[in-house]
Amino acid sequence: MESVKLSIDGRELTAAKGKTVIQAAAEEGIFIPHYCYHPKLSIAGNCRMCLVEIEKMPKLQIACNTQVTEGMVVKTQSPKVLEARRAVMEFLLINHPVDCPICDQAGECRLQDFYMEHDLKPSRFEERKEHDRKREIFGPNVIFDGERCINCTRCVRFVQEVTRTEELTVINRGDNATIALFPGKVLDNPLSANVVDICPVGALTDRDFRFKVRVWYLKNTPSVCPGCSTGCNITIGSYQNRIARFKPRINEEVNSHWICDEGRYCFHGLTEVERLTSPLIRQEGGLVPANWDEALKVVFSGLTAARPPAAVLSGRNTNEEAFLFASFVRRVSSEAGLEVFYQERELSETEKILKSPDRSPNFRGARDMGAQSNGGFAELIEALVRGKYNSAYIVGEDLLGVLPNREEVETALRKLSFLVVQDTHMTATANLAHVVLPSTHFGEKDGTYTNRTGRVQRLTAALVAPPGSRQDWEIFSRLLALAGDGAVYSDPQSIFQDISREVSPYRGLSYASIGDEGVQLTVEPAHS
Repeated sequence: MESVKLSIDGRELTAAKGKTVIQAAAEEGIFIPHYCYHPKLSIAGNCRMCLVEIEKMPKLQIACNTQVTEGMVVKTQSPKVLEARRAVMEFLLINHPVDCPICDQAGECRLQDFYMEHDLKPSRFEERKEHDRKREIFGPNVIFDGERCINCTRCVRFVQEVTRTEELTVINRGDNATIALFPGKVLDNPLSANVVDICPVGALTDRDFRFKVRVWYLKNTPSVCPGCSTGCNITIGSYQNRIARFKPRINEEVNSHWICDEGRYCFHGLTEVERLTSPLIRQEGGLVPANWDEALKVVFSGLTAARPPAAVLSGRNTNEEAFLFASFVRRVSSEAGLEVFYQERELSETEKILKSPDRSPNFRGARDMGAQSNGGFAELIEALVRGKYNSAYIVGEDLLGVLPNREEVETALRKLSFLVVQDTHMTATANLAHVVLPSTHFGEKDGTYTNRTGRVQRLTAALVAPPGSRQDWEIFSRLLALAGDGAVYSDPQSIFQDISREVSPYRGLSYASIGDEGVQLTVEPAHS
């Protein structure tokens, strides 16, 4: 690719021909303030915040739409540029309400940040501020405050260029220009809440997160979305050991800058439940609390006595957990039926931008770890209903809550000699179990997922698990010890070290090599 040499703030650098000044600067770690520019949207050039001084050009130029040329000399911090930025900020704040104390964007608002950096002066505007619509509901996930809007049009361009659903537009002209819904439309596409992420001010806010917690109180943890097998990179924002929100984390190899709404809000159904805090063993009076040593011994002896077992692992379990689970089930019986939960759905064209038909985020990874028999998940359930198995071990899935043939499955589970359910909360399936083991959800786990395209990515625990519950890998490790396996694991990383030695596609990988954006496997995926 042809390149050019230029200078930005006295720093000599090389950039690809066709790049804009703002892109070339960003690649060198030089930040040029901006509002309307977004790397994944078309150039609007309307905020004027990115004005820079370029030698031999009489006027300041917008960095977002000025291409680099050979020998170009750019200044981003000259007195002329700084005065222009101050003037732009003064103009944008003329009608902006001073409601930072009640605005959800406070703490991550570029109006606040750039005012502190480039203006920091009392307003000279003496006339009455023009008012706009307040708290207008744009859709199920987004609310609009017109007075805070600076007409950067990022949201409009997003629904035009990314989702192609075109719910938003700019109406009126001049100082009456404002963002609005097209008549008869609602902002309700599968990626709608991304407009909140890209809004640089507090005009568009998330109805789910609104007034929940101040952003400076959040603990932000990098992780992977558990909603489907796309494996979108996210940041988990947690407060007081509860998940408050998901935000997309940029990974151009997976989800770019976006996440779907289903994934964004999927944590509610997984985490906002009454947690199990003690193992339960069925006795004459029903399920009663027990200690872990007793419960695990009952699990091992019960599965061993009622062979062969059917074993179902959730697609939300990590590679490390799947590796140990598969090892344990095969030690119990070589005839065991072992599968990862699998369920597909039809997707619209807009959903296909990010969503996967497969709801299990680690289906491919778990099967790579050996969590598979000769058939598939549907075949395993059919065999269970036919009475092929005498026992079952179900991890992390409420089969009675998700399978269409609930009555048949329930009848089959009731007929089993022994049933173990391992989950975070009491489900309809767990109510039938002989032993219930309290475990952890994805937000409390360290480990790895492998998405549908074969990208291995890391999860990092954002929360502390409730007292009395145990990590899934720890439960499987202790069961393996009861089965005579001598391996001792101290954490998921030590399990992954064995994976990297024993599972050929993962050979040589480590947590360090996976890093923040994952590693691509080079082998074909396991078939479902």
